[in-house]
Amino acid sequence: MRLCAAEIIDVIPVVMNAVRTSMRNNIVEGMSVPQFRCLGYISRQPGSSVSDVAGFLGVTLATASAMIDRLVRAGYVLLETSLVDRRRAALNASVQGKALVERIRSAARRDMAETLAAADESQIGALMDGLSVLKKLFRRE
Repeated sequence: MRLCAAEIIDVIPVVMNAVRTSMRNNIVEGMSVPQFRCLGYISRQPGSSVSDVAGFLGVTLATASAMIDRLVRAGYVLLETSLVDRRRAALNASVQGKALVERIRSAARRDMAETLAAADESQIGALMDGLSVLKKLFRRE
């Protein structure tokens, strides 16, 4: 069990670095990686609040608010009044924002597939089995 945990701790950062590099290479001019992470979160969590975004990114409310303001001005995020609490803002990705997130994720999937092309069929099968186990153990839904 400990050996498996050590392998996960060693491998996941390497894989995530490859994903981040791919996404960074495909982000539009003028958008930072943290802004893209913010947009990605809002896209996956419609109706989220500034506090939700700050918690996800691990930044202050002021930093999250400034980041969201830039995304709103760029047309990637819609700032609406929450239906649950009129004092709260509900954040949603615009059509343009959703399209950008999908374009960047698609490019990352393409880059990942190119890397995985070096593996044979049995390795891909073993990897898929392992990923299925990780998903079941770590997904919080």
